Amino acid sequence: MNLKKILKKILYLCPSRYIDKFYLIYNRIFYSELTEKKMTFGSSNEDKTFYIIRPRTNSVEGLMALLFYVIQHIGYAEKNNYVPVVDFKNYKVQYTIQKGEDTWEVFFKQISKYTLNEVYKSKNVILSGLNASYETYPYLREKSFDKEDLQEVHNLIKKYIKFSDAALAKYKDELSNINPKEMIGLYLRGTDYTKLKPAGEAVQPTVEEAIERVKQYIKNNDKKVFLVTEDEEVYKKVISNLGNKVVTVSFDRYIKNYSAKNFLAKDSCIEQLAKDAHTRGMDYLVKIMLLSQCSCIVGGKTCGSWAACALADEKTKIDIFELGNY
Repeated sequence: MNLKKILKKILYLCPSRYIDKFYLIYNRIFYSELTEKKMTFGSSNEDKTFYIIRPRTNSVEGLMALLFYVIQHIGYAEKNNYVPVVDFKNYKVQYTIQKGEDTWEVFFKQISKYTLNEVYKSKNVILSGLNASYETYPYLREKSFDKEDLQEVHNLIKKYIKFSDAALAKYKDELSNINPKEMIGLYLRGTDYTKLKPAGEAVQPTVEEAIERVKQYIKNNDKKVFLVTEDEEVYKKVISNLGNKVVTVSFDRYIKNYSAKNFLAKDSCIEQLAKDAHTRGMDYLVKIMLLSQCSCIVGGKTCGSWAACALADEKTKIDIFELGNY
């Protein structure tokens, strides 16, 4: 274990308020370009203050981590009566293929009625800072699986987050073969999450633990299990135990022989999911959309499971493992 990982593990033993203060200072030093800034780009919309949500520099977060990040900033904008707008056009994320594309709008629609062009001609504009993640609504400061917190997030999502036409079309195609409302959803991360065990991230259940939990919901009935995982080893273990009870999307692909040397976003093996970054992100999004429609969601604490639970309605049974942090 390297020194950086040891120090991070020690940090996460501290109360959360000290961790937040540490990262505020850390981000100001190492991500000074993402300090909140007040700007004027023109004379339009004098009666409004726009809040441009921009990702971290050279962001490698997965799509659901980016969604969580955006929702945190939406909460911050609402608290301050700003009009939030997402800019994944002038700032790259791991799903950006070519310069100048609006990567957010590959997967989602813009979160306000104002376009980026309009905002960048406006008088009162704030470029987002990393401070927003700590100064947003309390229920958004971390990925909470508390039922009341999830309902608050669900309401925020209904207000601001709309899927792109392409995402909805692919989702509807899968609904012709999958009826998630009659299924138990099982979300299991493998690869970098379970092999690298990132300090501060939630400990994931073993496949065996998750299967035992799922069996509680499918005994004495004909319910199927909708499985979402990126790891072929996980997929094979679930299939060997639950057999034809398992359902996956028609386009599913898995990572084979993960090296455990890099985080998945930086490892060449990620292309086993899809060589095209848009396809990779879209496949992931559609699986999360389907997972959110299951009658029950079982899994470990990750951004993906959080997103599915937040998208789900209040009648959905949430059964997420609470195993502490790595």
